[in-house]
Amino acid sequence: MGKKQFSQEQKLSVLKGASTVGIKEAARLAEVHYSTVYEWKHQLDALGEEGFLAYETRHPGRGVKEISDTQEAAVLSTWERYPGFGPGQVRNQLRRQGITISIGTIRKIMVANGYKDRRKKPEKERSWSRFEARRPLELAQMDILEFFINKLKVYLLILIDDFSRFILGWRLLTETSIDEVIGLVQESIDRYGKMGELLTDRGFVFYSWKGANRFEQYLELEKIDHIHARPHHPQTLGKVEALNGHLTRELINQEHFSGIGDAVQSISEWVFHYNYERTHQGLGGLLVPSDRFHGLADQVVAKLEKGIDPGTFHGYTAGDMERSIINLALGPEGATLYLLGRPLKLK
Repeated sequence: MGKKQFSQEQKLSVLKGASTVGIKEAARLAEVHYSTVYEWKHQLDALGEEGFLAYETRHPGRGVKEISDTQEAAVLSTWERYPGFGPGQVRNQLRRQGITISIGTIRKIMVANGYKDRRKKPEKERSWSRFEARRPLELAQMDILEFFINKLKVYLLILIDDFSRFILGWRLLTETSIDEVIGLVQESIDRYGKMGELLTDRGFVFYSWKGANRFEQYLELEKIDHIHARPHHPQTLGKVEALNGHLTRELINQEHFSGIGDAVQSISEWVFHYNYERTHQGLGGLLVPSDRFHGLADQVVAKLEKGIDPGTFHGYTAGDMERSIINLALGPEGATLYLLGRPLKLK
């Protein structure tokens, strides 16, 4: 089945037939993919019959693009596994497996199967500058995400590496406290090494307007520079805020937790998936956070260029989350070796 040309009158005829036999059967009879007929229907609903017939396609010579059963199966199986993903994330996940499908085709398949397209409107020009650390553990960000489990309000305390977006640690709490914040940072240091700077907002567990609180005193003792986000300016914590959005869409909004224990188990699984399996748009769309954090980005890209799924050679296990002992980071001045987050001077 190759590309076919349809006039607006022919499309309308197919749609009228679909009202009787159903969209998938009408698509089969017209020898086009059902997602194409869904697309025509959305256009008809938006323009009305008169506007639909008068509409002139932008690319009249291209015809209807073929969508194979293999492409459809790949898209739907990936979306089923990650129901919170949008078309771009599905595309990146497939590319990492060596499967290339256009984002337009992926969107058509997903919309025809119930996806609500949430493409962002053009944003107003931003007045802030984007920043990024230059190596793992140079800068970390920490924030608190609030949500409900049934009627119980809970707080997810989460700590990420700015350079790689790797989740260094998290805790699910029914009450926030300075002790829990200190415990999370110390736990992260014990596993991965000490971060040089820590960025937080000015919430009471992170900051005191009346002198340094115990958390700030702890950071001073550890010689970790504490950076505060500007008041009423969440963009400063953009990476951890983006993470909160991913977690909300892909997990919290997708599952009903029976209780704290159930939520802890699900979040633990999602964090492993996020760190070691989920491609990240902020890392070029093909890398996962662990690729950068563990210094494997170049190896992963080389494998991808050869059409090899990185998942077949990473060998990541849950134990890898316990400690990243050695990292090799590339910067403007060349390669630097880090042991437990500290730069080593090579003679």
